[in-house]
Amino acid sequence: MQKKIALLIVIAIFAVAGLLNSTGSIWAHGDEEHPEKSQKSAHMQAMYALKDKIPTEYRIMERTPIHPDEESLSRGQEIYAQQCAMCHGSEGRGDGPAASGLATPPANFLDREHSAIYGPGEKFWIIGNGSGETGMPPFPHIEVIDRWHLVNHIFDLQEAGDHKEGDEHHH
Repeated sequence: MQKKIALLIVIAIFAVAGLLNSTGSIWAHGDEEHPEKSQKSAHMQAMYALKDKIPTEYRIMERTPIHPDEESLSRGQEIYAQQCAMCHGSEGRGDGPAASGLATPPANFLDREHSAIYGPGEKFWIIGNGSGETGMPPFPHIEVIDRWHLVNHIFDLQEAGDHKEGDEHHH
């Protein structure tokens, strides 16, 4: 019960902070314009269908409540290696050893079109709840704070990928 109350407090704090800070976020927040849904692949349509199901309190979170410092990123990397890399790959490209056996390819976090769809709160929600639409299983056993560390790491993977590829994208 205390975990639920703490989570609700964190969500409320960041909802207010998001409303107060309208100058933009340090992380991608998924507000970019995209072509009409009918022009998207089935996979992209599934991703947008999922976005519509994510509760508003997660959709409006433009930042993680945990600062992405060295400790958070290290913990996120550890969890990612244990829980995510098998499908998403060590660098987040969706090319893990189990990826080829899946009906729906895992998300490539370095693909800007995909990564921009979901903001930090939405990524957090998807980790805990999964997505029947895209085939992502739920990971409710990952503690709340660890899910935020994992979200920080996912954004860090994207930043590292940008630097490797020489992209000049900023978020």
